Amino acid sequence: MLFITGFLTSIHCVSMCGAINLVAVVNHSSKRNLKRPILYNLGRVISYTLLGGIVGIIGNILSFDEKVSGIIIISTAIIMFLMVLNMLGILNFKNFKVFQGKILSRNPFVIGLFNGFMPCGPLQAMQVYALSTGSFIKGALAMLLFGLGTVPLMLLAGFALNFVKGKGKILVNKIASVMILLLSIVMLNRGLIAFHIDVFKNFNHYDNFSLATIKDDYQVIEFDLSYDSFQDIIVLKNIPVKMIVHVDKKYLTGCNNELIIGEFGIKQELKVGDNTIEFIPTKVGEIPYTCWMNMIKNTIKVIDDEKYFKGE
Repeated sequence: MLFITGFLTSIHCVSMCGAINLVAVVNHSSKRNLKRPILYNLGRVISYTLLGGIVGIIGNILSFDEKVSGIIIISTAIIMFLMVLNMLGILNFKNFKVFQGKILSRNPFVIGLFNGFMPCGPLQAMQVYALSTGSFIKGALAMLLFGLGTVPLMLLAGFALNFVKGKGKILVNKIASVMILLLSIVMLNRGLIAFHIDVFKNFNHYDNFSLATIKDDYQVIEFDLSYDSFQDIIVLKNIPVKMIVHVDKKYLTGCNNELIIGEFGIKQELKVGDNTIEFIPTKVGEIPYTCWMNMIKNTIKVIDDEKYFKGE
């Protein structure tokens, strides 16, 4: 079952890690190097397996909070950004032994090893499964089987990229650089969101925000969970909020199944049906809230103007 899960989610791997796959498997020389896709996937599987074992040992003791998760994502984004600068020739790391041929090189095996630390939904879902085993052997075996399942499609994509020649190879390298650059910027923002910093937040555009409704001593806001979004909302300061999320099974995924509001220390697992989240906003401003991967992000706008709620 774990192997089949890996095979089915490898479509996700090809799309999400396509840029990293490009960097790892495409060689600078004109010769095809079919060893690179093999080394890259070998690095991935080894990384998955070792991390699965480590997580299995730690078991229930290990629990990354929002800030730790943010730091990991920011660190990964910085490494990817430096890799792009190295690829484009803007920075040269040849004089730094720590980086030379290691972290920032295009060594496909090393890149595969770092792939295990990517904030990927299916990957981290499997790591949670490994966590539940409470055993190094069982955790490592679970991640090994999952990793092997992702290999066929990723390997096929890697082999195909090696048949690109001449100007096409130069173009592929340029595309890879741009994709990695954009991905690193997006990931950096995702990490900063854990510290309530959103570089791409939407300023002063509240047309799509839903307004809470005052009922008894609460202000209530209800919305349906969608595949890739929660809901931007507007609430009043100092009045308790009941946020009710209606979850349909067909829209619940491994990414949107946990809602995090760091400002109030809320980590709410979303289940099929109605999910009620309560908090009291005590200061005016914008509060970001996200999924556990920081990929889905929405805003709670807190105001201190009851006339706005009355349409005055």
